[in-house]
Amino acid sequence: MKYEVREIAPADLHLIRPLFRQVFKADISEAMLAWKYAAGVGRAYGYFNDAGELLVHCGLSYRRVLADGQPRRIAHMGDLMAASGRHGGLGRASAFAHVIRRMLDDIPDEHNPDGLAFGFPSDRAMRLGEQMGLFASIDQMRQLTFGPLPRRWSADRLVMVTTPDSSFCKLADQLWQGMAEELGEGLVVIRDADYLAFRYFSHPSLRYACHLVKPWWGGQALGIVITRCEGRQCELVDLIAPPAAVGRLIKAVRQHLAGWGVDALTLWLTERHAAAVEGQAQSNDRLELRIMANPFSSGGQPERFANRWWLTSGDTDYH
Repeated sequence: MKYEVREIAPADLHLIRPLFRQVFKADISEAMLAWKYAAGVGRAYGYFNDAGELLVHCGLSYRRVLADGQPRRIAHMGDLMAASGRHGGLGRASAFAHVIRRMLDDIPDEHNPDGLAFGFPSDRAMRLGEQMGLFASIDQMRQLTFGPLPRRWSADRLVMVTTPDSSFCKLADQLWQGMAEELGEGLVVIRDADYLAFRYFSHPSLRYACHLVKPWWGGQALGIVITRCEGRQCELVDLIAPPAAVGRLIKAVRQHLAGWGVDALTLWLTERHAAAVEGQAQSNDRLELRIMANPFSSGGQPERFANRWWLTSGDTDYH
């Protein structure tokens, strides 16, 4: 039987759905696949047999980032999946290895000359990639959990934003610039107004709440928080603010939890930055997720970005 590794055309993205259902025990819509991989926002790669069955898949979505203060368009790798059997094996000649290597070969371009890539693979997928020499681990995700705080008369206000109008977009860009000034020497996804509109206001399946955080007495916004609440749990999916203000933004959200009927707030954050706010947290737990990098990027020295990412769950493609 013959096999082929190829890029999956936008018109054929539906071929991913049966394998996704088999591996993740859930459905993914064609709209979600298009949001990730169509219209120039990403690319999907597959390993097919001669009957046209998709046996292994990996996708990449392009993300605009600052890397050492320079704007780049790099690759966020996701949806790693293999049909049951030998296709997900450990060998360097395995189907998994062929797909990942083809993708890594295609990543360098004029927008990303260093071939930078990142992802949030499961522990098993990370170990597979490391054993094949295809992934390098450069960071670790933590989950911080916070309890509600009493609402004080001087609490910072949360002002809901339902539509990203021109005044919000201008403010979002200003807040992002303040964030970039402090984080731009590491690695951070550009969180400007265009990104917020695409990532949160236009998501094909998930609904988020966007709030400006403002002082109770008025004045300029301190930052933007993106949350998603289900039942009595709430996730702080993203924050747009200078890192020095992040603790204050978390405190502001905590003072509104009781009014939302929420018992706990969670935040995913990379290890270095989680340490800066863990004093507020009830717990700071290591997640299974490590941050992978392309081992062939940066002249074969991906460790130059070790422990320098700012990432939240909003940087994943499934939260």
